[in-house]
Amino acid sequence: MSSTVKIDTIDDKILHILIEDARTSLKDIAKICNLSSASVLNRIKRLKKRGIITGVTLFPSIKEIGFQIVATIGIETYANTDGILKFLTQHTYLIEPSKSLGEYDLSAVIYAEDFTSINDIVEKIRIKYGVKKVMVNVWSGYPNFNFQNIDLQPTKKG
Repeated sequence: MSSTVKIDTIDDKILHILIEDARTSLKDIAKICNLSSASVLNRIKRLKKRGIITGVTLFPSIKEIGFQIVATIGIETYANTDGILKFLTQHTYLIEPSKSLGEYDLSAVIYAEDFTSINDIVEKIRIKYGVKKVMVNVWSGYPNFNFQNIDLQPTKKG
């Protein structure tokens, strides 16, 4: 039994619309896909039930909420990352936290007012948790996602 879930071209189109803007109304999706709103809703419910749609991550406009910076923080630590995640959740505008494999034990995307606030967070993490290494990448503006480049249909294995 294959663990790959097959989707048709309409499901693919619905998923791409939702990936680009998860707040798109059923009516607008229906119009784009030449379906009724009820059909779109049924397809979305089926995609959720099959585990294809599991949730959403919304990236609000940083300027609209008063922030200047989007940054990625990578943390290599001796300690359990749960405490650091809790700290980041309570003391930053955390967008995407994740335990990770590779060079860093934890990666986080945060919004910040300025460089001073990022430096303050990094120093608090270093002092409080005795981390090995903290890396910060500051994004140059708002991320520009290329959603059209996502191929949701798996390639055939030969």
